[in-house]
Amino acid sequence: MIKLVSIFLLLATISFAKEYKIGFAQDTLANDWRKAQVDEAINEVNKYDFLSITVTDAKGSMAKQILDIESFIKQEYDYIITSPIEPTITSIVLKKALDKGIKVILIDRGVNSDDYTTFIAPDNYKIAKEAAHYLLKKINYKGTILMLQGVKGATPTTLREKGFEEVAKEYKDIKIIKKRANYLRNDAIVALEEIYKEGVKFDAIYSHSDSMLIGAREVMKKYKSTKDIPMVGIDYINPAKEAILSGEQLASFTYPTCGKEGVDAIVRLVKKEDIPKNTTIDTQMIDKNNALQIEPIF
Repeated sequence: MIKLVSIFLLLATISFAKEYKIGFAQDTLANDWRKAQVDEAINEVNKYDFLSITVTDAKGSMAKQILDIESFIKQEYDYIITSPIEPTITSIVLKKALDKGIKVILIDRGVNSDDYTTFIAPDNYKIAKEAAHYLLKKINYKGTILMLQGVKGATPTTLREKGFEEVAKEYKDIKIIKKRANYLRNDAIVALEEIYKEGVKFDAIYSHSDSMLIGAREVMKKYKSTKDIPMVGIDYINPAKEAILSGEQLASFTYPTCGKEGVDAIVRLVKKEDIPKNTTIDTQMIDKNNALQIEPIF
């Protein structure tokens, strides 16, 4: 019995003697949320002496992100973490990784195939529907809503749009206008400037991220029109908490980066544990009633 225990301990020591290389092919580091996602993953990796991580910045380019993944495959990394900018073409290169024996961990954004090891994300469709019910009620189911959209084609963007619209279409007096701002506050500034110059009127804002609302409010204050414009965002970052408490923003939805969860999945894989194909992370709506009790995600 003692010999068997010794053998098992020896095997465990051998299995962790290797350093497992993780390649994180990030969309962009110019976005605060994306940077926080990377930071969270790095912090988690640093807890384990058998893990190392390399982060690449695609700077918002689908082609660059795919090249980064290709590079990780060529260098024979053990694991790839990514949030795909584009769900269809990216799945082709991810299949190459799987075929090479590299485990693929998708966090926050998915692909249009089963070519991944595990996918970890909140339920964007559910969040969007809850946001619609909340915001529409606040404007008495009548008016024009400005939707600030995230990155075109990314799965959260698609679901955050679809869920909201499915609720909104039930009310004949609700109109939606859309502006692409790619989850970036600077792009939101440009989008709002265009809206004001075009003389477009709106009664409320539904933003696919709180970062875009920060940019939107900057322009709205310039035009002195933030008052009485209900706003709902997603992510629940520190500026969103401050805006909710000051009355500038109605609500937000917590949206964990899943960086920690992605690394946790890798640790379980290293330990030869089974992990689910898909994991849904819980989220929560935040408004003035609970903003003081709930900490922002960063």
